[in-house]
Amino acid sequence: MISDKQLSHGNFLFRYRGVTPVPIIFICTIYFLINDVIISDEKYILCLIISLSGLIIRVLAVGYAYDKTSGKNTKKQIAEKLNTTGIYSVLRNPLYLANYLNWLGIILLLSDTILTITVTLFFILIYYKIILVEENFLKNKFQEEVKIYFSKTNRILPSFSNYKRPINHFNIKKSLINIKNGLLGISILFFLIRLMENYKLRKELIEINWIFYFLVFSIIFYITMKLLYSLTKK
Repeated sequence: MISDKQLSHGNFLFRYRGVTPVPIIFICTIYFLINDVIISDEKYILCLIISLSGLIIRVLAVGYAYDKTSGKNTKKQIAEKLNTTGIYSVLRNPLYLANYLNWLGIILLLSDTILTITVTLFFILIYYKIILVEENFLKNKFQEEVKIYFSKTNRILPSFSNYKRPINHFNIKKSLINIKNGLLGISILFFLIRLMENYKLRKELIEINWIFYFLVFSIIFYITMKLLYSLTKK
């Protein structure tokens, strides 16, 4: 059991977990602006791959997950069934690993090694508090089943030795709709970083390059998924 203080802190962070990285990005952006940082195309590509790897993990987690799980819900924990197969057999909290990777690519692009390590430790602290609350909820709801699952599966570091094939059919529509916000957010941030860099170096703003086209694709994808979601809700 966790203490009332831990429960209170975890519930608060769970509710606002979507906006927690915002001040971190702001700090890293200030660091980027006041330092003479030049970002190579190779670094843009590497950091984008890191960020997109988080979306791939999210696709695998959401696509095979049971319905009525917490997902993007911010009010309270929800779980009608315990996810224990697929990516959930590799680690217990794939969505938090996904979120961290989404932001890690951006943070690496903006900051240096020390700042990146500091931010990583901050993420670990925040997610640990949230995970404690979620695990407490699952233990109360699923009891013996969750004890067996926890004993075999790591919290956040993947281990493929216990991999089990997913028992659910992959829901590609649900997974693609789920990542529309993340993909758009990543593309906007990469575009804005490139815009700031252009202005620092050449006093220019818009540059038509692959980052610009990535933003355009993300906007089209977002609108398409938004329309698809609206149609499925009717």
